[in-house]
Amino acid sequence: MNILIYIFILFIFSCGTSQDSPVPYIPVDLRINLNDLRHQNLQRNGGYIYFFGGIRGIIVYRKSASVYYAFERNCTFDPLAECAQVSADESGLFMLDKCCGSQFDFEGNPISGVATVPLLRYRTTVLGNELHITN
Repeated sequence: MNILIYIFILFIFSCGTSQDSPVPYIPVDLRINLNDLRHQNLQRNGGYIYFFGGIRGIIVYRKSASVYYAFERNCTFDPLAECAQVSADESGLFMLDKCCGSQFDFEGNPISGVATVPLLRYRTTVLGNELHITN
C-alpha cells in the first residue's frame, strides 16, 4: 500500500512530461559498464538484463552493438497493480506481464493481451564501453 501512495505522490508532483504512458514519472539516470562481466548478456544481440531503477525495475535489451533499449518494467495496462511487472519470457522472444497476460515485443510494443500502450522506454546512449540510461 505504501508504494501506491509513493507512486501517487510522484505522479502528482512530477514535472510536466510529454510522455503518453500511464506509468508515473520517476527520474532515471543509470550508467552501465558494458565490459563488466556481470553484464555479459549485453555483449550479444538479443541479450537482456534487469536493473534496479524506475518504478518496478528496468530491463535493458541489446538489439545490436550500437542499439540498446531500456524499458520500465511497470506494465502499462494497470500500472498501479502490485503485480504489474514485465519480465522477459523464458523463450527470450518477448516480454510478459503475468498479472494481466499482456505480451510486448523487444521494442516495447504490445503484441498480445489487454495492454494497448507500449512500455515506457528510456533514452539510451552508448559512449565507448558505457551505456547511459535516462528519461
